[in-house]
Amino acid sequence: MSASRDLITGLPLTNSEDEPVRQDIEALLLKLGHPRGEIAVDASRNLGADLDHLLVVADLLVSRARRAAMVLRCARGSIVTREKEAVACARLIAPQWAPLAVATNGKDAELIETASGEVMATGLAAIPSPESLDRLLAGRPPTEPTPKQMAQAARVYSAYSQFHCEAYCR
Repeated sequence: MSASRDLITGLPLTNSEDEPVRQDIEALLLKLGHPRGEIAVDASRNLGADLDHLLVVADLLVSRARRAAMVLRCARGSIVTREKEAVACARLIAPQWAPLAVATNGKDAELIETASGEVMATGLAAIPSPESLDRLLAGRPPTEPTPKQMAQAARVYSAYSQFHCEAYCR
């Protein structure tokens, strides 16, 4: 695959300073054994009129057995600043929460439990293989959010997803 094409979709890359981070994480997911068909790039969901038609976009969404399993937020800089956005996205991207979220800058990562918002593990090694992800999902039954939980997550996502760090923030 050419360096100007996305590793998962084969489509031309976006002109974004965060795109190299996503490409590194896509390569890692493939190396860990995640099938391309279970990784969605720029997965999106429009929340509808009740939530002001907020468009939620996940850099990467990994599914297992047709269940949204893990949202990955891939961006340069501090991963701590992406935690809340990643968790809110995991709570909104599908009708049932993706149980896990990852905030990563391509050099480091945090694996976060969506329900509690707690960091479970750190480092790129924290990003689970398909087998590890299956074990993590087994202990986390599907959660369908209440309207109140949806509204809270939408407010958090809306606030944090608007922050974009320009080149001088490196």
